[in-house]
Amino acid sequence: MIRLATRADLPALMGLAAALTQEMATLAPQTIQPAASDAEDFAAYLDDPASAVFVNVAGATITGFARVVTATTSTEATSVFHRFAYLIDLYVAPTARRQGHGQQLLTAIQDWGQALQLDFIQLNVLAANDAARAFYARHDFVASWLTLQRPL
Repeated sequence: MIRLATRADLPALMGLAAALTQEMATLAPQTIQPAASDAEDFAAYLDDPASAVFVNVAGATITGFARVVTATTSTEATSVFHRFAYLIDLYVAPTARRQGHGQQLLTAIQDWGQALQLDFIQLNVLAANDAARAFYARHDFVASWLTLQRPL
């Protein structure tokens, strides 16, 4: 079941956010380090009407979450203006993966964005996260920017 998160969900969300950060650090140790999320910073998303935190609940356990905010493209003359949903995090615990929970979270974000009349959903994904890249490709996400790095 997908629902909006509440402050009562913060302990579970902090555990899942820590697991997400650990997985990201494993995939990209040169740029990501595991760190605990600040519960009050995370709670700010719960209180902001321009953002949402969705949770996947299986039984009595929160097994995944997605954090999304409204954003706009640049107002520079060379940019086409858009209001969009920026997906900050989407995480499903390893034991709950491949059961449709990620799809359900994406559907909730899509419904939320459509209700706000946003133009699209945008996200960043680690290049080394093949599973996430394949998941998003299966759900019709395509590259719009590519960030490259060269070590010095």
